[in-house]
Amino acid sequence: MKIGITADVNLTETPIINLKLAHFAPKPLVDVLVKNDVVPVILPILPGKLAKASLAGLDGLIIPGGHDIAAEFLHENPSLELGPTYSPRDAFEFPVVKAAAEQHLPLLGICRGAQVINAALGGTIYQDLPSKYEGDGLLQHSQRTKGNLPTHEVKIDPTSQLGKDLGPTAFVNSRHHQAVKEVAPSLKAVAQAPDGVIEAIENDDASVQAVQWHPENLWQSSPQQERLFTAFIDRIKGGLLNG
Repeated sequence: MKIGITADVNLTETPIINLKLAHFAPKPLVDVLVKNDVVPVILPILPGKLAKASLAGLDGLIIPGGHDIAAEFLHENPSLELGPTYSPRDAFEFPVVKAAAEQHLPLLGICRGAQVINAALGGTIYQDLPSKYEGDGLLQHSQRTKGNLPTHEVKIDPTSQLGKDLGPTAFVNSRHHQAVKEVAPSLKAVAQAPDGVIEAIENDDASVQAVQWHPENLWQSSPQQERLFTAFIDRIKGGLLNG
């Protein structure tokens, strides 16, 4: 089985020429796939016209975390609070999400990945939760503690596939200031933080599923969080067996 991972990009200053704008995938994400006998395939940031071709031979696709989505892909002007962006990644991931959905290729989003999936499929995004969120009692969603430590609870719809896999609650980490606002027409919200911020989305058959937290940094110490990945793999296997 082969699962694609769309690459992030190194925007840090470096004197090493081959690390400038280098494409990479999070090692813990690669590790959890390898542990479960999956071959990870890192998709470099390509022109959007190659999005469909990049999916050839894959059994599933993961859109991981990373920088903010550029405002132009949200059909908005950039707010003062917008963080670093890299529009070539957006220009690849938006069509690759649409192509995966059209092909019914199992799709999993993580943090930024949840936002990209929702926006690409017709939903909207908060450019910055602290300044744009309409609700009360907003939590610290961009945690100051170490990124591999959980900081707040989420409540999960027990009737959703995520709820069946993880149970009604999860204690998660939180490293974001953008988030899902209006859910895309083909998706539904299936988990929320105590302040009402949407923490997970999926479609009716969970061939598309995405979470706002970073399970790749939690699975080593949390069987529940590893289950998020193994359940995704199991759904792919079920499709392969039934296909």
